[in-house]
Amino acid sequence: MTTSLKRIEREPLWDLAHAQLRDALLAGRFEPGTVLTLRFLAEQFGTSITPVRDAVTRLVAQGVLQQGPRNSAIVPNLSRKELADLTVVRCALEGRAAREAALQKHDAAALRQLEERLSKMQSLIQARKLESYLEHHRKFHFGIYAMSGIPLLVETIENMWLRCGPVLSFVIPEYVVLLKGWDHHTAALKAIVAGDAARAEAEIVADITEAAHYLGGLADTTGQLRRPAIA
Repeated sequence: MTTSLKRIEREPLWDLAHAQLRDALLAGRFEPGTVLTLRFLAEQFGTSITPVRDAVTRLVAQGVLQQGPRNSAIVPNLSRKELADLTVVRCALEGRAAREAALQKHDAAALRQLEERLSKMQSLIQARKLESYLEHHRKFHFGIYAMSGIPLLVETIENMWLRCGPVLSFVIPEYVVLLKGWDHHTAALKAIVAGDAARAEAEIVADITEAAHYLGGLADTTGQLRRPAIA
């Protein structure tokens, strides 16, 4: 799977390298099993290997990446059991964040940004142009979670997404275009605008569990999740 990363121009380079690598993983730009060499990442970022090594080391320590052969790291494969465990935690955290978001008073600009993000996601699906869909999808979700007003909760959610972000790329294109049923994103946003905390939580939980059910069905005979074959 190809990816395009921005060159880094400013200090501190190690923090920026970490942030960009993290964002790429969150957006599902690297599939499970991908070997990331320090040289490749340094070339993409336009930096020396040193800040990249620091960024990779931090992500390996978090359990987000696995240590690979010399001067490389591996995006871990995810098993059906690991996905199920992550889904339990994600539902608890993200559902609560959506609930809290619905209870807050929000400014018009924040809500308008969410509406624009949702509209963009829908237009990408309609046009079958899904290259940037997951990035908009992530920003929509985290826009809601930021509204909770609980930064620690948002940070913890991000850590869970880092672990499952790579397999989220497997929902493109079949699940997003053909199999996704009720639009839980629209329903969740409407619930937040209406201040309906229970509904907001339920819609986000349903969105997570339905995608997890689809992904779980992609497991091979060893229980590892695999990208579906293109018909």
